[in-house]
Amino acid sequence: MKKLGIILLVASWAGLALAQEFTVGRIEVVGNDHVPTNDILAAVPFAVDEQVTRDEVLAAVQDIQRLGYFMQVTPELAFEGDLVIVRFRVVEYPQIERIVFEGLPPAPKGQGTLWSWLNEAIRGGNRPSEAKLREVLTAHGVNEGEVLNQTKLEAALGALVEEYQKMDWATVQIVPDLRGGELVFRVEELVIVGHRFRGLSTIPEEEARKLVSVPVGEVGRISEIQASLGRLGRSVFFESGAVAAEAGEGGLWLIWDLVERVLLPVPTPLTGIDLRGVTAFPVEKVGSRIGPLPAEPATNYDVLQALGPVYDYYRREGFFMVEFVGEGVEGTRLAVTVKEGRISRIEVDEGTRTAGWVIERVMGLQPGQFLTEGRFAAGRQALMALGYFQDVVLEPRWAADELVLKVTVTDIEKLGSIGGNLAFSPQDHGIVGNLTYNQKNVLGKAIDLSLSLDRGLTGGGSTTWGLSFDSHSFPVFDLVSLDLYRKESDEDPITVTVGGRAAVAYPLAPYLDLSLGLTSEQAWTLPDREALEPRTSAEVGLSYDDRDSPFFPRTGSRGRMSLEKAGTFAPGVEYLALNAELAGFSPLDLSGLRGEARAVLAWRAMVRWGWDLPERYQFSLGGVDSVRGAKSVRTDRHGLLNGEFRVEIAAGSWISLFTDLGATWDGTVKASCGLELAANVAGMFVRISLAWPNDRDPTWVPAFEFGMSPMF
Repeated sequence: MKKLGIILLVASWAGLALAQEFTVGRIEVVGNDHVPTNDILAAVPFAVDEQVTRDEVLAAVQDIQRLGYFMQVTPELAFEGDLVIVRFRVVEYPQIERIVFEGLPPAPKGQGTLWSWLNEAIRGGNRPSEAKLREVLTAHGVNEGEVLNQTKLEAALGALVEEYQKMDWATVQIVPDLRGGELVFRVEELVIVGHRFRGLSTIPEEEARKLVSVPVGEVGRISEIQASLGRLGRSVFFESGAVAAEAGEGGLWLIWDLVERVLLPVPTPLTGIDLRGVTAFPVEKVGSRIGPLPAEPATNYDVLQALGPVYDYYRREGFFMVEFVGEGVEGTRLAVTVKEGRISRIEVDEGTRTAGWVIERVMGLQPGQFLTEGRFAAGRQALMALGYFQDVVLEPRWAADELVLKVTVTDIEKLGSIGGNLAFSPQDHGIVGNLTYNQKNVLGKAIDLSLSLDRGLTGGGSTTWGLSFDSHSFPVFDLVSLDLYRKESDEDPITVTVGGRAAVAYPLAPYLDLSLGLTSEQAWTLPDREALEPRTSAEVGLSYDDRDSPFFPRTGSRGRMSLEKAGTFAPGVEYLALNAELAGFSPLDLSGLRGEARAVLAWRAMVRWGWDLPERYQFSLGGVDSVRGAKSVRTDRHGLLNGEFRVEIAAGSWISLFTDLGATWDGTVKASCGLELAANVAGMFVRISLAWPNDRDPTWVPAFEFGMSPMF
């Protein structure tokens, strides 16, 4: 029987084809020296004593192959008596003994110092450092001392190329080469040897070549290629274009595939061009921009040259979706329809929690409107400013004669939070503590709610609370808000205030809103409960916001100017207050510091000016929202400057170096500098400031402060 078992053990895989289905008696793996057998068996979709077919065994081969560790996986069928053995014979990739990079430029002198980084940044030669490239390999599981994994290697190669792309390098390829146990990554920076144009039949190549600015003889830059594609896309001669690369002697050829705009298929004698569909501007004004036509039969190129000033005029006015359609020759005149870019319909991706009509309402775009660059940018910014989405993508496209705008948003997973703590206090004969709750985008209707409750934690030991309601989906208005509150001061004498504020914001233009607010409140002192004069005030303001993101803005600005008047029209305190604030953001990428980091230079200027302000309504200068770390002082007039250098460490979170400078009208100066960490934690925004202010004795120990909202 033993001899018979040996003979049957070497039965070929072809024997499996004779059986439609069989029972697995044992599963074996042969040839694995480093990859654990259990890891391989875990990829096999069947087990011992199960009925399987030939196709299922072949599928298991593919599953094992997808692990990435094997150059070859061969199935075998063997028999020991009535026992059927399924054996997988594997050939592993070698174990990586050493990882080497070839083709990297020599590191600058003083590598790792600030001077070397500045030198590289000024010369514009920033490339990922070898240390950064090795970090990428480690992050993707390609390490020395481990078996090469083809799947992980392919992912790592893509990530390595992305590191170069982040630094604007376009024509860089990284080729892996396995030399025994040595894994070599050959970095090749390929220069552009020339440009070739395809798709041209009526337009001279010179017209396309004039629009391409990618230097020949240099490594290609993404920004230069994108700029050239942008110019081609804004040209009257071309409807669309794309670029690809082909290997050539000494580098790469850039192949520009262009689609000509054809209005006149064959040369035809013409005496003029008639424009149809012009509604955005006076027809006479647009028609006067048409250039002359030649006396001999006009070509498509001649027609496009004549219409060039018209096309450029539309593009200059922001009509980036403008199209020309040739309608044929009538007599000796060419009829051309101008599709100006009026929105026909809006398609909102259904994968969002926010209602489609809310997105359209907030975006401010609707069918029948012209889609201009300004409205396009303002619509995206308005959606981003809600704080509900990680990203917003607007994709306009022509579908026959209809302009369709597709809106795709990426939701932020968590838009609410609840927190706090409670305890029983025998001294206060009851429960003390605080609770906070906030939820954005309630029911997908762009409604934000916030509630806070504190009991026994303030100086007077009373209960304070706040309720806030904001809606971005009301008709006509950009914002409708209502705030109700009961608050208590922490100064002596203790003052309790109960009141509310209602406000609306009305859109005047893209990025610009007019706001109107009404505040009414009553206050009294503790413990004698002496009533103070009530306050009833009206506020009117203008606000401007064209930031690219509310979480980590890198471009644009945000400003507000408001005038508040109390009294006169109602009993109580009477004063006038002016508030003016402007913040700006300029991007700055740290591409030489361990790869690329998103950074921004941010600044804010503020002026607050009051006339006849009662002491309890005076402005505060100093503290976490003005001059960080400084002691707060009351004033009726002050100016403030804040500057920050922010580096993003996660989505919506950053670390920054800051400096603050503020001064009151009577000459008091507050200043500080330091470090701040800002982060979104469990749906809440938190700032932790480490500041060194000028109004306390010098020390190495900073003043710590916490803020619960962005400073600006």
